Amino acid sequence: MAHLDHPGFWIEDVDGARVHLAFRGGVSLKHAVRGSKLEFFRRGQPGPTGRGVLERASGAGGRLQAARAKLVSGTAEPGGFAMWRFPGFSLRKGKVVARCCDDLLGAAAALCVLDELSRGKRRDTALWALFTRAEEVGFLGSLWAVHERLLPKDARVLSLECSRALPHAPQGGGVIVRVGDRASLFDAPLTEALRQACERLKKDDPSFRYQRRLMDGGACEATAFCAAGYRASGLALPLGNYHNQAGLDGGKKGIGAEHVAAADFAAEVRLLLALAREGRGWSELEGATKRRMAELTREALRELKAQPLRRPIVPARPPQASRSAASRRRRS
Repeated sequence: MAHLDHPGFWIEDVDGARVHLAFRGGVSLKHAVRGSKLEFFRRGQPGPTGRGVLERASGAGGRLQAARAKLVSGTAEPGGFAMWRFPGFSLRKGKVVARCCDDLLGAAAALCVLDELSRGKRRDTALWALFTRAEEVGFLGSLWAVHERLLPKDARVLSLECSRALPHAPQGGGVIVRVGDRASLFDAPLTEALRQACERLKKDDPSFRYQRRLMDGGACEATAFCAAGYRASGLALPLGNYHNQAGLDGGKKGIGAEHVAAADFAAEVRLLLALAREGRGWSELEGATKRRMAELTREALRELKAQPLRRPIVPARPPQASRSAASRRRRS
């Protein structure tokens, strides 16, 4: 599961060269710097219709909510939208650099897996790709999918996200097995199955890299499905310039292109392919921790029975209340 939206501007009105904008998504007002470059788009048209620069920005609670831009070339139309002016896609020094990695790379990973599986002879893989919209403004698409029961109740749901790179979750460290987000912890057996699959890949190829982390910088769609009773977990790619915000970890604040290590993306696709090919092996992966705990329990019981304590430990009894105190409680 991946979402197709990204924080950006909705064009509310155009007055000559002045373009009035409403912002959708989470970006700090401090990063919306005067002079930042924009591109204007018409719905249903892939290329920009015009270019502009940010003149002023406003918001509440420190978050960007509205802005005014100056149209410098082309056209801007009410009902269209605007994005920060960066390449749609580029590769630079081992990184995917683009105006939007979150969450188009999640969608790209899902499509890569479907494409690869369609080329093979195996046809017993039950794999769905769910692409949602309006995630950035409150999980609208995923909540609709839950409400409409779009996915089977016994499905294993994986949220494919780009999540802000952190000191303990760096770029180049591999795909992230996401234990949880800011709002919840994900399904434990499913998350452990993801880790087990990673360990298998790493055993076969020591160059394969992954990280197991709690990414609590934000919430993702796995939380929506967990809350509805689904088995849900997630994978994430460490993201630079999260939501196009440059300077989050120090330095000058402004707007920048998002970027992801290409090797991390390749590791995610490789992991997803391995998971899709597991078939009935999922139950074995999910039950690994339970089986290990059962084995350890048997070993513990053997050791404890072989070396019993000389004096049994009897829990101390709480002091009994006096009769007078007990009678007072009954009267009250």
